[in-house]
Amino acid sequence: MELLNGVTGFYIDLKDKPPKTSLKEFKVHSYEAARTYNGELLECNDADVYSNFLFSILRISNKEIYVLLNKHYPFVAFASSVNEERIIFVNDKELSLFFSAFYKILDAESLNGRLIYTRKKGSVLIKNDNQLNHAELAQIAYWKPITLGEVLYNYWD
Repeated sequence: MELLNGVTGFYIDLKDKPPKTSLKEFKVHSYEAARTYNGELLECNDADVYSNFLFSILRISNKEIYVLLNKHYPFVAFASSVNEERIIFVNDKELSLFFSAFYKILDAESLNGRLIYTRKKGSVLIKNDNQLNHAELAQIAYWKPITLGEVLYNYWD
């Protein structure tokens, strides 16, 4: 999995400014997913300015699942728990099938894969495939994420 420029939401140079995903479309898709599986949309959140992702919470078959959308790229992941300290990524076959019509689905195994880097004079050298900009590398040096999922879905401020 390649880490694209701006996926963390950080940039300094305007040429590195990442695209944005649509909260309005994500809300519609989340509602439709809940309806398709006879479930309920409990929440759709974009209020957290410190995260680089949107999320919805769906209740389907008496279980709650978080649907996470990166704010800059159409990458969706699923989680059983989301908080600032940790996100527990899971796979969901039915929701993957539904959301794959609109977004790229990232599986739990890939998201839990290790971020491989070495420190270099206040920054880092990422060995995973990436196009990350200098501001993002500085954030990684500061926050010290362990997994790819921590880069793609984070609460860095």
